[in-house]
Amino acid sequence: MRKLFLTFGSALLATTMCVTPVSAQTANMKLLHNPNAIEWEHRGNDKKMSVVEADNPSGQAISARIKKRKDNPWDTALWFDLKDGVEKGDKVSISFWARTAKAPKSQDNAEIVVFVGRNEEPYDYVISENVKLGGEWKLYTLEGVADAKFHEGRMKAEYQLAKHKQTVEFGPVFVNNMGK
Repeated sequence: MRKLFLTFGSALLATTMCVTPVSAQTANMKLLHNPNAIEWEHRGNDKKMSVVEADNPSGQAISARIKKRKDNPWDTALWFDLKDGVEKGDKVSISFWARTAKAPKSQDNAEIVVFVGRNEEPYDYVISENVKLGGEWKLYTLEGVADAKFHEGRMKAEYQLAKHKQTVEFGPVFVNNMGK
């Protein structure tokens, strides 16, 4: 496994996080990681990962070029560990900037699986969804409710990439515990 570092400025994060008005629900949100200090890790062969300039709010992205489709989407993945855990019944959200840089043959969009869950067996999850990424930069948001307790240091946010031969780019990402 190799680590990939991508940094985003705190002023940019404050701007990105304040796009919508603060409600009672967003006032209780707690980030499950430090967006300024993500240590991305990746696995799988037949891939190329690099940091590139991007037309997203941070100006940078991780480009993931998947050279070969695999039997399981998680055979090639990009992820980072979450420092905090969640309680049973907590609502969790992941918001991330992404786009398709090169779609699979005869398709318009890349397809990935977004996973937020346990970083060890039994690899259960709060969020695990197929997402089709458009060609333009977009902020995607997914939500789920924890059906079990996930302890501190035993969770990860992961992009599972091996569904197709494709190139995708990822910008800033925020994983939040929104409480009960």
